[in-house]
Amino acid sequence: MFDAIAYFEDKNGKLKLTKGNYTFCKVSGLNNMEEVIQKMKSSTSFLAVDDTDDGMTVKRGGAWFNRRSVFIYILKKFKQQDQSDRKIKVEETRLVHKSLLSKLIVDKHVVPELQLFDDNRIPFHEVPGMFVAETCGIYFSIMIEEPINLEYVASEWE
Repeated sequence: MFDAIAYFEDKNGKLKLTKGNYTFCKVSGLNNMEEVIQKMKSSTSFLAVDDTDDGMTVKRGGAWFNRRSVFIYILKKFKQQDQSDRKIKVEETRLVHKSLLSKLIVDKHVVPELQLFDDNRIPFHEVPGMFVAETCGIYFSIMIEEPINLEYVASEWE
């Protein structure tokens, strides 16, 4: 099973742009940025991952898979009411986003847990306005499929 938290925490420590500059956080949704809020006083840049999203079971090529989404947030604090500072910070988060995507695409071919990463469609969004205590940035989601055995076992039923 793909461990998104470990994967992105590792990448945060290896990408030159984020290493030592971005604080890694685990969160549980766009409205629950717990660790980001807790670390606001000590950091200005965040790479946060939410792997708590619900998934779905899908059939593909005669086999069954659990498809789940993982959300990745790239956030930077900016000076309130300073749109030029905000623009600079958003541009940096776009560069981090591009670098993370390019690494995911390369890793799909070498990390076994990423072999079923769906790289045909990777939606991303710019964080609107001011978000979580004067932060701006980008968030994106990836879809991971994992095989599941749905063989019917009659002995499990009365």
